[in-house]
Amino acid sequence: MEERPRPAPVPTAALGPTVPFKVQEFMHSAPSNIILNMTKMDRPPQAQLSLLPDNTALKQQRLPAYRLQLSASKVLSGFFATGAFCLGMGIILLLSAKSIKEIEINYTNICANCAKLRENAINFDKECFCSIPFYLPETMQGNVYMYYKLYGFHQNLYHYILSRSNSQLMGRNIKDVEGCGSFKKTHNGTPICPCGAIANSMFNDTIILLYNLNSSIYIKVPMLSRGITWWTDKYIKFQNPKSIDLPSAFA
Repeated sequence: MEERPRPAPVPTAALGPTVPFKVQEFMHSAPSNIILNMTKMDRPPQAQLSLLPDNTALKQQRLPAYRLQLSASKVLSGFFATGAFCLGMGIILLLSAKSIKEIEINYTNICANCAKLRENAINFDKECFCSIPFYLPETMQGNVYMYYKLYGFHQNLYHYILSRSNSQLMGRNIKDVEGCGSFKKTHNGTPICPCGAIANSMFNDTIILLYNLNSSIYIKVPMLSRGITWWTDKYIKFQNPKSIDLPSAFA
């Protein structure tokens, strides 16, 4: 095995005074240039940089947070305080409901003759009178409202709810009978207005209140028929056609 001669060291004086400075500059600057080039190669393109979230505390989840630490005494105190509040509100609502005075009168069997008369459609225009005496056990103060209650009337039936024409009821197009089901047109093809099962569900009982002062004197109790509907029902949902001559509009 041959030994290669080692190169002789170069004297510093032979290289001149500027050579060590250049060698030192090269040795210090070369690694930095390499790192800079590698950084440029590893940097993602500009399109990917635009998809990155902003370097803010909110988007980088660096906002200060507070972790609630509850003890058993605090939890029980809040639980009992909430229970006491709900109990108090329940008592107030219960007392308010009991303070309402209500009288319900079922006249189905009392006026059975009128109900039997209405079973035949031919008698739709015949009047039937029925008198129901009742008395108030206690005085009712303030406004007194009268409602009627129907039994066996399924108003939440899906097909019954859809059997109507909103354009007719709003007075826009009285010829629109689509969606009214079997209540669209008459036997001669004339559109029914208003059409649908809702509009043709007739309940025409007229209720008159009479105050019996004595055995021979009856005083009619006035009943208000204004200001009892919602504003949207009166001015938006139900309107007459915009025509001066209403009979011609429905002709």
